[in-house]
Amino acid sequence: MIHIAHILIYSAPELADALDTPVFGAEGYEVTPISQLKELELWLIPDLYNSVLIIAHPSANEGLKYAAEILQSHSELPVILVSKEFDQSYLKQALELGLADYLTTPVDPVVLLKSVQHALERQKSRHMEQQYERVLLEVVDGFILADLNSNLMLVNQSARNIFNLKEDQLEGKPVNEIFYQPDFRDIFKPQRTFPYRSEISLDDGRVYSAQASLIADIGIAVVLQDITHLKDLDRIKTDFVNTISHDIRSPLTSIYGFIGLIDRVGPINRQQAEFIHHIQSSVQHITALINDLLDLNRVESGYDLQMAEVHIKDILMKTIRDLEYQISEKMQEVVLTVPDDLPVIMGNPLHIQRMVSNLIENAVKFTPPMGRIEVRCRAEAGQSIFEVTDNGPGIPLADQPHIFDKFYRGSNLSQVTNGTGLGLSIVKSIVDEHHGRIWLESSPLGTTFAVILPM
Repeated sequence: MIHIAHILIYSAPELADALDTPVFGAEGYEVTPISQLKELELWLIPDLYNSVLIIAHPSANEGLKYAAEILQSHSELPVILVSKEFDQSYLKQALELGLADYLTTPVDPVVLLKSVQHALERQKSRHMEQQYERVLLEVVDGFILADLNSNLMLVNQSARNIFNLKEDQLEGKPVNEIFYQPDFRDIFKPQRTFPYRSEISLDDGRVYSAQASLIADIGIAVVLQDITHLKDLDRIKTDFVNTISHDIRSPLTSIYGFIGLIDRVGPINRQQAEFIHHIQSSVQHITALINDLLDLNRVESGYDLQMAEVHIKDILMKTIRDLEYQISEKMQEVVLTVPDDLPVIMGNPLHIQRMVSNLIENAVKFTPPMGRIEVRCRAEAGQSIFEVTDNGPGIPLADQPHIFDKFYRGSNLSQVTNGTGLGLSIVKSIVDEHHGRIWLESSPLGTTFAVILPM
């Protein structure tokens, strides 16, 4: 919808012909002459937006009085004063009142038109700012804006409710003076890098996801979303998985143990031995599935997430040694490329070990006999870049967006291929918990998985 600008003109009789109004019509503005200022109310209802008032009066002092009276009740209305008098004191008063412009006769029509256009542009800009501020103040999510010195600039009502803030005037106060939650204060640490995500736990049990962004030349904006119900669901899921896994693993252990004793109580024929082998394989598969589920659950729930210095080179060398039997059985070549001075990273050693192991194991599994596997790691721009490349059959393009989903198996895998479909999901969760990134590049000639972890 196009809003036509309205030019309201109040002229004292002495300046009735001082303004060239046709210039406004040529620009598509609507011009309304007002003989008395009390008529102004009729034209300002219902909306002040896209309107400008021009007061033309021979006396600058009288014109300023009229402008002050109008702005007292209509502060958003741009007012331009046109007078026969010019004095520095009048100009100062006009600026203090917030007039859009102060012109003296004779008025150049082009100058007057530009003055009106600038007034409308400023009004539109202020109007948009007010709309944005209203959205931020009334949005359901908590929103907090602080300047680069961690002094509050804006705290919307939802954020006030979240932290139970009672003070009316929060703007200008330091974050650490208003908020006592350590998790929230950590967002504003001087060394913090953005964007940044964290969870804020409150004393009453509520949990909020905090997403912080750095806005150049303005400050730090934090959006708070209530994830208490998600944390409750996650806890219920965790308890369910742990309980079911425990209740299933115990009888599976017994089944596997007794199957191994069958041939000790009497002879068995070839077909019976084949059946027993299938049972053992199925029990092993279910046990591996349960172990992967428990591992994935521990990673996703943040269980035992203790950070320490991790030497990735040592982990890579140990993983390749542990897989030496499978590698030699398939007569594969594994090439490890890691600089001696590779810096350490901060991470969970057990989880990083699992991530590396899963990726290299996958490469060994899907690389054909006599194939080649390359494992590389390097430091670049404050990050550790880890890559595993194989020359296996590759991952079909249609499968690639889903390759990190739970229980997803590639469409080009045979039914007898071992695996639970959770290995890459575990890898992705470990990368996420370390604030890293993972992606893949694949073709029929092979696949490369790349992981970036911040140091």
